Amino acid sequence: MQKGSSIEFYQQRPQSRETVGVEEVQQQTQQFGFAEPEMDELLKYSLRTQLEAMLQNQLSTAERQRQLKESFAAAVELVLKETKVEHRTLVQAFQSMYGNACQSLSLAKLTQEELTRQYISTSGLVMSPLNCKHTIKDVYRIKGFACGINKAIQHMLANKSQVKVLYPACGPFAPLLLPLLAHYKQSDGISAEQLQVTLVDIHPGAIKALNQLIADLDIADYIEALVEEDATQFWPTQTFDLLILEAMQHGFSREGFLSIAKHLVQYLHIQGEMIPNQVSVRAMMVIGETEFNQQWEKAEYAHSNHCQPEAIDDRIDLGEILNVNKAMLLRSEIFELDGGIKMLQGNTIELPKDVPDMAKRILAIYSHIDTYGDAMVGQYDSGITHPKPDMTFYVDAKPKAVEHHYFEAKGGDKVSFYYQLTGLPGFVATHG
Repeated sequence: MQKGSSIEFYQQRPQSRETVGVEEVQQQTQQFGFAEPEMDELLKYSLRTQLEAMLQNQLSTAERQRQLKESFAAAVELVLKETKVEHRTLVQAFQSMYGNACQSLSLAKLTQEELTRQYISTSGLVMSPLNCKHTIKDVYRIKGFACGINKAIQHMLANKSQVKVLYPACGPFAPLLLPLLAHYKQSDGISAEQLQVTLVDIHPGAIKALNQLIADLDIADYIEALVEEDATQFWPTQTFDLLILEAMQHGFSREGFLSIAKHLVQYLHIQGEMIPNQVSVRAMMVIGETEFNQQWEKAEYAHSNHCQPEAIDDRIDLGEILNVNKAMLLRSEIFELDGGIKMLQGNTIELPKDVPDMAKRILAIYSHIDTYGDAMVGQYDSGITHPKPDMTFYVDAKPKAVEHHYFEAKGGDKVSFYYQLTGLPGFVATHG
């Protein structure tokens, strides 16, 4: 696939469609007599959600909460199984959990602004509750994190009587942990005396949704604190055993994972763990048509197990450009450029020489996430580990249009990668 073809459209499409409030749709319609397609979709979606919630409201509170608790516990039981569970079974269980969680969200009575407001903070994108609620049905992301978190908690409780957990930027459902807490509660497993959790989120809509969901799941005894705060400005007065975080998008971009982790890692006990234990960010040069289209034509769903050998062999691996872990966060140094832009130095790689089709290749950056022990989220297992194409990176080729943001290099050049933490986080390549 050539640069400028459909793969470029793939990169440039909006990350999510619901980016504005219903009031803005109405205002635009009144002013211009029409609404942008994305805004109209949001209005329809919001109305559909409200109509479905009206039907669900016919259930008694007790019955609704029973269904919610059972769906959360059932989904976690499936992902914690050591034997293989069919993909279809997992999807059905997670869809049920998602539907019940959305019902709880509808009862939190968020305003349209609280539901749909999304903006860029100093450290990254703050997603609206409407957008980030979908994380709870990301099967293999939740599976990788839930299995890792459960193993870490079990391991720590073998040596101490109580584990304290900090989960910043958790969103409206805190999906990496609340299903696990529901499972513990339902199964009479780990008790609230053994596990105490602090949840932090900057979005007032997320906090309202969390209050409702925690009450509906009857897990308030596990929650030590629920804090409405920018995670990079949260200064706890205690230390924690576990720091849980996954505020990132594909290509380790857009959200504030690194800024949040860098700030909060100092509040871990010496023996404390960050989950994920490690995020390895790697780069490769690929033929877009092969990597993003052809290898998935016969696949039932995207997953690391379904990557085709031919596509894997066709990749040119450039190596690891950043490795994020507890030790790295404690020792790494952030520096500032003009304008207060915060940067972190990553790795330097050498581009291979004499690759006949290099000019046709696209840089793709992806993350491999090791949560804890052997639990992980591999390439293509989740939206956050899908490779992210960079259409501005040219090797052995010249862009058709001269743009200042294009990066040009040739085989044999050394390229250094830096990570921008301010605004929309992401990688910047420079000649090394």
